[in-house]
Amino acid sequence: MTHDLNDATNPLWQRTARRSVRSRLSTGAAAMVALSLAVAMPTSAATPEQGQTAPDPVSNGTAEPITLVYEFYGAGFHLATVETKATLTEDTYEISTSGQSSGVADSLLRARFESSAVGSLSSDGPTPTSFRNFSDTRFGLRELEMTRDTDGTFDVTAEPELEPNQAAALRSGLADGTVDPLTASLYSALRPASTTCTEKVKVFDGRRVFTLAFSRKGSEELTPVDDTYYSGTAIKCHLKYLPLAGQTREWKLEQARNPSPPVELWMAEFQRPNDDSDVIIPVRMKIESNWGTAMAHLTSVTMGNGPMKQAKLQPKIDAAAP
Repeated sequence: MTHDLNDATNPLWQRTARRSVRSRLSTGAAAMVALSLAVAMPTSAATPEQGQTAPDPVSNGTAEPITLVYEFYGAGFHLATVETKATLTEDTYEISTSGQSSGVADSLLRARFESSAVGSLSSDGPTPTSFRNFSDTRFGLRELEMTRDTDGTFDVTAEPELEPNQAAALRSGLADGTVDPLTASLYSALRPASTTCTEKVKVFDGRRVFTLAFSRKGSEELTPVDDTYYSGTAIKCHLKYLPLAGQTREWKLEQARNPSPPVELWMAEFQRPNDDSDVIIPVRMKIESNWGTAMAHLTSVTMGNGPMKQAKLQPKIDAAAP
């Protein structure tokens, strides 16, 4: 009996697609952080160095919530819409990301996903309290919840259960003191514009431990063909996923044969309404995988009760920035 390899009901297609999706979870984790990067922190803040104290992340008592909307495209088709929200006070934060596939991606994957993180803020930076990740695709439901204890260790509940290599990663202690993918975005956001995209953050997503390594690649003038996208000067960054524990042998072998290129990010400063401080927001993202190249574009920015800037409008740019 033969099967059409392009038929989504073909068992061979399903096994191949499932392996491909799971092998690219690392890229997905990096992309999640990229989307929520710098969503609600003033660019004048700084990551605390040894012997120094970081300034308060919110100067006016309570930061207004900010909402970012991104549209993903591949091969000319609309693939998904992703929304990220963040609300921060002087000592707490809440971040959530949700999305759903569309078009050809929906016919293949039927994907819906949500992530959320809650934690505290101090002069030492963000500390996660809890993290939740949920996805519903053609391949089934996946749900994970984890809480971080005061000693920096994590309690994880997952469905399906952690695979042996993932459980070993949790027991190894390599996850201790790390942060979840959404909380990792705040470490990047604490940096001023002059040092954006120069940090490394150790992350635990409940199944794998990895480092997200950012590197700055100068600036670039973006001139998109669609006037609903951002146009202007942007900081270009590379985001690399560095595995530490929990990855499968299959994934490691695939990466040895065909290493994943870094996620490419373009960041720009936007001015807060009625405020002199700015925020740095990802305006474009490029992800390459076995399935091809996907581009994400920022299409909406809302702060507080109204729009801060639409992506098509020029944000405030420091002419002295590299």
